[in-house]
Amino acid sequence: MPQPLRQGDVWLVHFDEGWERPAIIVSRPELNRGNTVLAVPCTSSLVPERAASQNHVLLPKGTAGLPKDSVAQAHLIQPVPLTRLLSRMGALAPERLGEVLLAVAWVIDLFDTVGTR
Repeated sequence: MPQPLRQGDVWLVHFDEGWERPAIIVSRPELNRGNTVLAVPCTSSLVPERAASQNHVLLPKGTAGLPKDSVAQAHLIQPVPLTRLLSRMGALAPERLGEVLLAVAWVIDLFDTVGTR
């Protein structure tokens, strides 16, 4: 596997659920030297509906090598063993990576967006 793995890289990943799909590495570069990375899975299913919600980020066809319009699913963020990374597809532009990281922040309510505290 080519190193180093970088935040914003998009890889085809074999997930435990038994399917392969693109995922965006979102873990910090310092943490990508171990045996796992933190990744946000992508899907090309129900893109228009999902793209309207704050926990998804629209990724148009061709973005980082994606073959179809897709969305990053920030609420499904998960650790992925390096052995599950199959092939690098590309990398997100810094602005698009920022959108994905903001969606993750929204999912965990990092900025107290609902004002419940």
